[in-house]
Amino acid sequence: MSIARILTGLWKNSTETSDRAKDPQLKTRYYKISKRVLLEKIQYVITNKLPGWKITHLDAERGEMLIEKKAMRQNQIVVTVLQVEPLRCSVDIVSAYEGVGDLGLSYFTVLKFFEVLNKEVPPERK
Repeated sequence: MSIARILTGLWKNSTETSDRAKDPQLKTRYYKISKRVLLEKIQYVITNKLPGWKITHLDAERGEMLIEKKAMRQNQIVVTVLQVEPLRCSVDIVSAYEGVGDLGLSYFTVLKFFEVLNKEVPPERK
């Protein structure tokens, strides 16, 4: 799968998660936790567990967070948290690099984010 991601990354510079994603790794994640607590956990993960990542904007009302990841090329990441039920939230992420093609880096950025977040807050199993 990673070779296909790299080849796709020759012309594609962004990756996003959604409920309709064909790749199971890019499906929306659900958590049995309140929106406020989940946003706090995400802030903790970004500031303490992901070096080089920085929250540049947070809108808690809308559940959106803009993150910059410094590397050789700048990466913009938007994390969206939606309250689906009283104690159930969904998390979607969009990762985009500047320029043409990222060789799959945006895909691996999404996977890294969820890997670290899932250690702090276990996702809902379906």
